[in-house]
Amino acid sequence: MPDLFLDKTPLFEARWLSVSTATSRDDVLLRIAEAERRAEAALEQLGRTLTQGGIPASGAVDRDRRIDALLALETRGIPASGTAADGAVERVMMEVGFRKRDLMPRFHELAEHCRAIHRRALAVARDARWALMLERATTDPGGPSSPIQGTGTRYVKSDRYDARAARSLPPDDRVRADRFLKRLGEDPVPPELELSPLEGAGLERTALWGMKAGNGNRFILRRGELRGVACFFVEDVGPYPDHEGGRRGALAR
Repeated sequence: MPDLFLDKTPLFEARWLSVSTATSRDDVLLRIAEAERRAEAALEQLGRTLTQGGIPASGAVDRDRRIDALLALETRGIPASGTAADGAVERVMMEVGFRKRDLMPRFHELAEHCRAIHRRALAVARDARWALMLERATTDPGGPSSPIQGTGTRYVKSDRYDARAARSLPPDDRVRADRFLKRLGEDPVPPELELSPLEGAGLERTALWGMKAGNGNRFILRRGELRGVACFFVEDVGPYPDHEGGRRGALAR
């Protein structure tokens, strides 16, 4: 499903850069500029597709499928597109740039521009996926599926958590996440876990929190009460990597 986005709106196509050694210098520059413009337009279209519901989502099952599709787009589709774009630019640079050496810096700029486009696309896909995860934690909260844990801050896994973790994280990351979660029960909570309320999620009357889960992953937790004990319900976990070239996202601070 996610690759259909790139089929319909490729972030870069080799034909946008169809030049040869016989192409004049000015025409090569025009083709490079046009390729950059088309890549920007493709990114904007991808963003509109994702935010306007390119994958139908009506109900919990469709929302889960959409989250899975966005995760696949982020981890497979967009990286594959980036690799293909790198290869396309390098091929033309080798064929044309080495014969018109004064254009080499411009080819390098195009290559970096394509990488930046793909980094931004990764962030768009991630943010769309994370917004759906927040919606899922709000509209489909789980009940307790384990005893209350922790000597300081108390927590319990929801009965939705294991299935959601298995869909979002590979086995090694799930083990790492459990180790991070155990530290939530320490007194006081270690500051490096960055446990804090999630702001700006647009979720009324719901106290959702986030914390690190290791390896660029983060938990979504819900404040609640179980048998008279205030505790966190661990609802979801998933990747929240830094795709912005060093600028951390709001949920990853």
